[in-house]
Amino acid sequence: MKRKKERILVQIMGIWQIIDGMITILFYGLGNTFHIPLIGTANVEYLNALNDEYGGVFLLICSFGVLLMGLGLINLLLAKRYIKDNQEHFKIGIFLLGQGLLSYFIMDIPSLVLGMTTGVLVLAKNKSIHLAKTVGNKNIEIKI
Repeated sequence: MKRKKERILVQIMGIWQIIDGMITILFYGLGNTFHIPLIGTANVEYLNALNDEYGGVFLLICSFGVLLMGLGLINLLLAKRYIKDNQEHFKIGIFLLGQGLLSYFIMDIPSLVLGMTTGVLVLAKNKSIHLAKTVGNKNIEIKI
């Protein structure tokens, strides 16, 4: 079975996570330090209050942005190298569902939708690929 749809969805998710990580670092991390006017004075005052009270907010925000960018790079690597046609990918499906669950907790709605959709597609096609392999060469094609 072809896994082109899954590869495209994982690539879109990876690109979105890289962009989201850069936005997080630039506007929330560096905006706190250099007072970029795009995030507004109320947000700067709030971030400064957090930084005074807790310290290291810049480090936390930038670490979170780097985590998002790392997940995006992992997704691009998965799409290019590891998601192959006519192969079962149980661990990749679970990984994508886990990313969707993480996206739910951080309220990253595009990653949530892409991760859950792709994870379910990968696991559903695993079942049909396994069934086609067990049936053998009886010229039975399963369409999803």
